[in-house]
Amino acid sequence: MGNMYKETVTRRKLPSLVKFFAILVCTLFFLEIIETLPISKEYIGKVIMGLCSILVLVALIFEVFRCRVKYTYSLIADQFIIHRIKGEEDKVVENIKVRNIEYIGKKDLSKFRSNISSSKRYICSVLNFKPYCCVYKDGNKLRKFYFEPSNNLIEKIKFHRKKRLANF
Repeated sequence: MGNMYKETVTRRKLPSLVKFFAILVCTLFFLEIIETLPISKEYIGKVIMGLCSILVLVALIFEVFRCRVKYTYSLIADQFIIHRIKGEEDKVVENIKVRNIEYIGKKDLSKFRSNISSSKRYICSVLNFKPYCCVYKDGNKLRKFYFEPSNNLIEKIKFHRKKRLANF
């Protein structure tokens, strides 16, 4: 019987609201500048106003959908599983054997860069400049993804990896 550990990472609402507010302020500032230009005719002003309104609306919808995404990281025995939860939809996006993990850490190691066949991101934060990087074997290929685990999960993965590697 193996161990089990599970954690869920959700997107924080405040950074999304700040980002949306910044887009709104920049749009209003841009519209004020357009209105003060002597070239601006009434027709051009209405077209630009409509385009800016559409831009703000699209940004709002985009942020609402991004706020609905959560990631669940599970460590069950020798399996590391990542679920993407979007509303009611739950999808397994990664299912990796812990012994296949080549590297896990905050640095993106250059020794793996030339051999990696795909790279994905399972991140909820707007401003996460140093997410964790995981490089693992998938058959003959190396794959990489970025994610936001807790230190507790990283320690458990490293512990299980060392324990499994010692058994081989």
